[in-house]
Amino acid sequence: MPSPRQALRNAMILSTLLGAPATYAAPPAGTFRPDANMARAKLPPLSTWDLSPLFASDAAFADGLKVAQGNIEKLTGFRGTLAQVKKLGACLALYFDTRLGINKLTLYANMRLDSHQGDAALEAQNTRALDTLRTFMAATTFIREEVMALSDKTLTAAYRNNSSLRALKPYLDELRRRRSRVLSPDAERVLGLAGDNLWAEIDLNEIPSSYEKSFGAMLTDLPLPSITDEQGKSVPMTLSNYGKYRASSDRRVRKQAVDNLFGSLRRYQHVLASTLAGQLGFNVFLARSRGYDTALAAYLDKDNIDTAVYHNLIRAVRANLGPLRDYLALRRESMKLDEVHIYDLYAPLVASVKMDVPFAEAREILPKALAPLGQEYVTQLTHGLDPSNGWIDVYPHAHKQSGAFSSSVYGVHPFVKMNYFDEVDDLSTLAHEYGHALHSHLSMTTQPYVTFNYATFVAEIASTCNEKLLSDYLVANAHSNAEKLVVLAELLETIRTTIYRQTLFAEFELRAHTAAEAGTPLTAEFFNHLYAELLRDYYGPGLAVGPDDEIEWAYIPHFYYKYYMYAYANGLSAGIALAERIQTRGEPAARDYLGMLKGGSSQPPLELLKGAGVDLTKPAAVEAAARLMQKTLDTMRQLRGK
Repeated sequence: MPSPRQALRNAMILSTLLGAPATYAAPPAGTFRPDANMARAKLPPLSTWDLSPLFASDAAFADGLKVAQGNIEKLTGFRGTLAQVKKLGACLALYFDTRLGINKLTLYANMRLDSHQGDAALEAQNTRALDTLRTFMAATTFIREEVMALSDKTLTAAYRNNSSLRALKPYLDELRRRRSRVLSPDAERVLGLAGDNLWAEIDLNEIPSSYEKSFGAMLTDLPLPSITDEQGKSVPMTLSNYGKYRASSDRRVRKQAVDNLFGSLRRYQHVLASTLAGQLGFNVFLARSRGYDTALAAYLDKDNIDTAVYHNLIRAVRANLGPLRDYLALRRESMKLDEVHIYDLYAPLVASVKMDVPFAEAREILPKALAPLGQEYVTQLTHGLDPSNGWIDVYPHAHKQSGAFSSSVYGVHPFVKMNYFDEVDDLSTLAHEYGHALHSHLSMTTQPYVTFNYATFVAEIASTCNEKLLSDYLVANAHSNAEKLVVLAELLETIRTTIYRQTLFAEFELRAHTAAEAGTPLTAEFFNHLYAELLRDYYGPGLAVGPDDEIEWAYIPHFYYKYYMYAYANGLSAGIALAERIQTRGEPAARDYLGMLKGGSSQPPLELLKGAGVDLTKPAAVEAAARLMQKTLDTMRQLRGK
């Protein structure tokens, strides 16, 4: 029997074929207005994602949980037997089957909870899924230990005689690449109990440490003063609405928002510093436990990335600070300011222009904007953007978490979460998230399960390449200079916040870890001094650094993400370079790019990128981004003069 969603979709298709009006139809473009307070049940039909490819119901999820728990118990029965080829093959087959099943459990539970925040039953369901994942990871460490103990000769013979094992060779080779980092069984058990994450086969952001949880709890409970809004009304300020007031056109409001947050952080700076110091110390402990000289080497080695990439990013950005400082000059000129403060950096740079982009219109724009990527890409994009295919959860509603993301699990179409408000920023976010979604789709439909996952390092490239192509399309098709200025200003902000600001964060993270490794006490004073120094180094004399600006580090969650931020900056740099290469060279460059997206983890990330035409051990990609930022600044000055 088809699900209600399938029945609805079938009715619409049949109605279209017969030339009769559909019983249910999405409202005409422009008639539905997104409302964050709307009940989910009131949303347009087929505008929510379809989770049935994962589990048909919560009851089916519960059954899947039991299967996973039973499989974990079966897996432990293989302990001590993996030197036998048949046992090794059987164990790995069950391991991958169980891992895929648990991936589906955690994804389903997370997405159910995401659109039903505060539902205690779904919170418990999500906790059970994560607990099962942790149990699975802890129970299967013996597989890594025993695979590492096998000789090259034994494995070569096993590959020759067992086709199933031969198919797993890329996975086993990648596992054994770090075999010198494996400790004794007792030591591995202790590290596992301590929360070791260097061997995790999922995104580390999905495994929060106790320090990260404490940090999150502190931010949740952080008292913030009320703010007087643009209409003179006193309203409660929260971290959720902080971004809104920080970006206010009213300078009094945005200054008060920043002062309120930074002042509250200042009052709790010592406990926040202690928490971050604990996370950094834990990272160093795990790295040193496995014989790495630095935490940077340990966490980049997890994805087979040379630390030269990290250092190259910082050097290249520091060598190209001119556009960032010219950006401050343009902001000072445009906003008629005596000096630019940190609270001025998020206010509108140009006069706003109403540019409504309903979702139905976005579905038409994106395929046109991304046409340079080729017909294969556009065809799949068009399919994924059609809400009736179940990929996307489009609109905001009551009890839905803010933000956007794309998630996937092998063998099932990707899922895209949006909070689409019909604004041009939402169109950009849509392009970004479908970059992730199409990357996952192309990888999983090309690669076998063991090599479909791509490294965090390349995760942001597909999304940012899409954003660059969309930006160029919107400028080329703008109806006025005012519209062009809005799009160009958004591009400037993307480069500033993603390349320059994230690299500043990446250098802060590196220098803080380096201090921890040298035994330097990590106090609030240390973090404050370091952050203020970096603000002055990057922005130069054009930014007036206030007395509390140095505390901004204290609410940035990315510092708990274990050397993740550099991937944002490298991702946008590479995305810009690849988009320009595709626009200049056409189909051959697009083919190279799609080859990278389809590559999964079949090659080391740097090799996949080089195949697409970018080498991130060299400064060329950052230099291209800096040139684009300067060109955008010059163009905006020209348009403002017309």
